[in-house]
Amino acid sequence: MRVLLFSCLMVFVFGCKTKQQAAGQDCGEFGIVKDFGDLDGCGLLIELDNGVLLNPAKMAGGFKLKEGQRINFSYKKLPDMASSCMAEKAIVEITCIQEVNDGTSGNNDCVDTENPFAVDWMDKAIDIHNPNQIIKYKKGDGWAYLFRGIPMSFLYDCRGKLICETRSNHDECYEEYLAKFGKGKIIWQGEGIWD
Repeated sequence: MRVLLFSCLMVFVFGCKTKQQAAGQDCGEFGIVKDFGDLDGCGLLIELDNGVLLNPAKMAGGFKLKEGQRINFSYKKLPDMASSCMAEKAIVEITCIQEVNDGTSGNNDCVDTENPFAVDWMDKAIDIHNPNQIIKYKKGDGWAYLFRGIPMSFLYDCRGKLICETRSNHDECYEEYLAKFGKGKIIWQGEGIWD
């Protein structure tokens, strides 16, 4: 009788946790599913908001990825797995996932801010890149943000997608984007840095 009671209790405890994860509760990352099938050994990869690519080898709850899907998810790296794709930064197991359907489209999720610490993806980019300045530029009908550092600078669109990286005024990123934007506005500057 005790064994039966203990078994039922264990099924209940572990069953609830699995349901919660499969339903996509408390997932921490955001990304977009992209098709890299034109590259050898690649298929659907997840691009994080900071531009990092992940190869989902295992999926929670039978979730099906589709190109263009915006997802909220969490993952753990699978260091013992190998891939012939080589475009991804890591092969991962998706432990929690849900599709993001906020009913918006177009420019509605474009960030227009002068406080980068109030925007989640910008705060994370500051931690990743440790910039000296953040410069805001007008880009079409939205904005672009340059996380300017030494020696590398990183240009993001207003949705947190990495556009390009630059080292100088003579590379493709500068010529293609920054030279065309005109003068930007410094919205954040580290201590001891002057314009």
